[in-house]
Amino acid sequence: MVINLLIEKNMKKLYYIFTLITIGILVFFTNCDNKEEGDTIPPAQITNVSFTPQNGGGYFTFSIPEDEDFLYVRGEYVIDNGKTISKTSSVYSDTLFIEGLGTVKEYPVKLYSVDRENNHSKPLIMNITPLAPTTSAILETVNVQPGFSSLVIDWLNNEEETVTVHVNVKLNETDVTKIYSSNLVKDRFTIDGLKGVPYNVSVKIRDSYDNETEVKGFGEVTPLIDAPLSKKQWAFLRDQLLYGNKWNNDSIADPFKQKPYVQYQSTFRKDSFMNAPMSHVEGRIEKFWDNEYDYEPVQNLNYFNTGQVGYPFSYYIDLGREVKASRFKIWQRNAWGMLYTGENVEIWEMWVSDDKDASDGVFDGWEYVGRYKLVKPSSVIDANNAARAGHEYLLYPENPRFTKPFRYLRYKAIKQFGGGNSGCTSEITIYGTEADGSIIEDPTVLTGAKPGWD
Repeated sequence: MVINLLIEKNMKKLYYIFTLITIGILVFFTNCDNKEEGDTIPPAQITNVSFTPQNGGGYFTFSIPEDEDFLYVRGEYVIDNGKTISKTSSVYSDTLFIEGLGTVKEYPVKLYSVDRENNHSKPLIMNITPLAPTTSAILETVNVQPGFSSLVIDWLNNEEETVTVHVNVKLNETDVTKIYSSNLVKDRFTIDGLKGVPYNVSVKIRDSYDNETEVKGFGEVTPLIDAPLSKKQWAFLRDQLLYGNKWNNDSIADPFKQKPYVQYQSTFRKDSFMNAPMSHVEGRIEKFWDNEYDYEPVQNLNYFNTGQVGYPFSYYIDLGREVKASRFKIWQRNAWGMLYTGENVEIWEMWVSDDKDASDGVFDGWEYVGRYKLVKPSSVIDANNAARAGHEYLLYPENPRFTKPFRYLRYKAIKQFGGGNSGCTSEITIYGTEADGSIIEDPTVLTGAKPGWD
């Protein structure tokens, strides 16, 4: 009896479930039938259409049809490579933009009104003629100039269109093409590591629609000559020498504990006018220019370390003679996996002075050169390669050909990667010439990666 009751209950449940499934199927097919029987009437065409040409395209303005279910306008056209391009407007917009046209000629554009049921009006065909393509406009702005051991290529891209800049550099029978992608209004591409000999330079621009300009030649361009400057004469400029007659050398016998006269002490603490500590348990400031940088797997701990000094902090360096500097390289601390992190200085400033009479100190006359940031490349391989080669910067990036003589260098650290109060940097190499323009080759100067990195 009990078994029969259980069977009866289960049968009722199965019947209930079957009924629900049947109803669901009927509803589904009913909806499908209703959909098939929905609105099939296309919307009216747009009216009052006008076209404003721009570089490589332009835009249509129009009056939207009064159909309640109107959704957007779609434009279809064929670009120079034979590919059909489709562009749509917003449901709330009376404007449709066209781009990717590579020639100043007439292009037919089909304009469709589209409703919410995806019905299309008959095409309204408009023949348009764009202005010169964006690539041509960019090419007209390209400027190639010599930099120190480099070529510097600048351009403008007012439309902010993504393009690739192809720079061909030829020397005798050898030629190399460098490619740089950008969508910035103003950008620069630098080709480094060149000799001071004439290179034949040409440039072309290519966009994402495969439109490209003709090759524009810039003739022969000769990079300016520079080389890594010898560091044999470099010295830490101690505070007592830095501030001259403002420093109370008689205040205490130990020169490392001497202080400025009382009336100057607050001034020197302001904006890191005093040197950070010249030594710490892990490293002295002289390791900043000893032609050896910190690398793994060898744990040579070759970097300066300030200890908990706080930011900003400065180090003042006497180069030992007057030089004309063009660019510099920075190497990071690497011990214990510190690249792009920890105590490594991320942001810093460079200041220079060419005080001719240091007898009264060289506290005054410092000239701000620029602020620099160590940026980590997105890929691990690129990040490691950049650290190995050294991070390179122009001293005067706005004018790559400009340099001026100086003797004293101020390295002012603004921020570390880890956000703490201590700072580390492994090595600095400055490129340029001697004050008279000559170059003194010094084989001991570090110019690239050392064995031990791999």
